[in-house]
Amino acid sequence: MTRQLNLRVNDLFADAIERLSQATGRPMSSILETVGWPAIEAAEEDLKFEADALAAWQEYELTGEHVTSDQIENLFDKALDKAAVAHERNKK
Repeated sequence: MTRQLNLRVNDLFADAIERLSQATGRPMSSILETVGWPAIEAAEEDLKFEADALAAWQEYELTGEHVTSDQIENLFDKALDKAAVAHERNKK
């Protein structure tokens, strides 16, 4: 199912999308979805990370329980791996 959206964007943005559309022979909606999905997914991941970090901080303030440096390194390693996969996917 699709929906029509009326968006107000600046002229430079609209011109760039139109150029890409003409150069690729794809509709402007396809161009927007191609570049928009990765940006939406990244923004949602950022929001989730911030919410999780805030919840963890609040939990720490309430209980005093904390994680070890190894657990933190593991969390960051997973985040870096996930970012690398997303980066590779977006290059295609």
